[in-house]
Amino acid sequence: MPTQSIDLSQLQQQLTSHLQQNRSLTDPVQLFAHGEANVIFRLGDRQIVRVAVNTPNQRFKGDIRRVTRFEKSILEYLNGTEIGHQLIAAQLERSNDFSYTYLITGYLPGNLLNYSRVHLQKCAETLARLHSLPSQKGYEIDRLKNAVPMIQEPLTLFYQEAKQYAQPYLDSADADPEIVAMIEAVLKKAEQNLWREEWLRESPHLCLVHSDHTYENWVVNDRQARLIDWEWAELGSPAGDLGHFLSPVTIVRCQNYRLPTADRAFFLQCYYDALENQDLANRIARHFAAFGVYPAVRSLCWTAGYWITANRWYAGSEESFSAKERMRRLEQSRQQFPELWQEVMQWLEESGAD
Repeated sequence: MPTQSIDLSQLQQQLTSHLQQNRSLTDPVQLFAHGEANVIFRLGDRQIVRVAVNTPNQRFKGDIRRVTRFEKSILEYLNGTEIGHQLIAAQLERSNDFSYTYLITGYLPGNLLNYSRVHLQKCAETLARLHSLPSQKGYEIDRLKNAVPMIQEPLTLFYQEAKQYAQPYLDSADADPEIVAMIEAVLKKAEQNLWREEWLRESPHLCLVHSDHTYENWVVNDRQARLIDWEWAELGSPAGDLGHFLSPVTIVRCQNYRLPTADRAFFLQCYYDALENQDLANRIARHFAAFGVYPAVRSLCWTAGYWITANRWYAGSEESFSAKERMRRLEQSRQQFPELWQEVMQWLEESGAD
């Protein structure tokens, strides 16, 4: 989706004036982070303001108001679980003095996910708690069915989305023929494994899944791990979360890190233990065997397509550390692609041999 550049200084000034006039808030407003969809400001020591400025997510059709309403519904559902932010206030429509929508939430103290075993265990426990919510009173999945998209055939959907994400690169006159061949090979192998979708239908489990487990979307402290940025959430198989969390494409964004095989097994065991329900653990394990690799396939194809489209998201944002860091990682991903492709292909081969 097209976007326009954001004058961050001007946005900060407008937000400060708006909050002082409409919410009687006098705490200083400070730029905290800038992504492709949101600009986040610290409001004093205890709150943050998440301003929706763009959306690459096609489900919202470019309407940033829908993004804010969507994330508000997620945080309301999660209230009391300590899985995400505490929602404090929201502006769901543009106002005369501020032309963006936003959420005000509590500030979460902690650090970004670093993939240490301490962090892996805390994240596994949080995901187990999230995926078990529908069995608890007050967290029935029906509460979200009108607000959050439901994914009935995730293997098919992720495969189709992977093809769409890769297309800008495949169509580019500057595409490297070797990378084109890699993309075509991974898509072919993923297509051959689509028959395993039947496993999910035989052992169904529907829950809220976050779907975007880059290390920047986790805040981990001494007590627990919490998830932020729910724009890509959906109702579907918990294996989608596990697969994205363990995807080599996701993990490598954390300072070019590679998760050892033993730590991957440790994370999964912590997760299944935290479910405290052997029947549910068995069902989710079957989901993971069928579906777990598809988030990695989609992320790999998204990466290639993103090489073509990224510049327009960050044009004019050179002063933002977040934008600079994302562009640096984009350039790095070009060099990493063959190795990441090999890891995803190996996972597909292993999945197909089960």
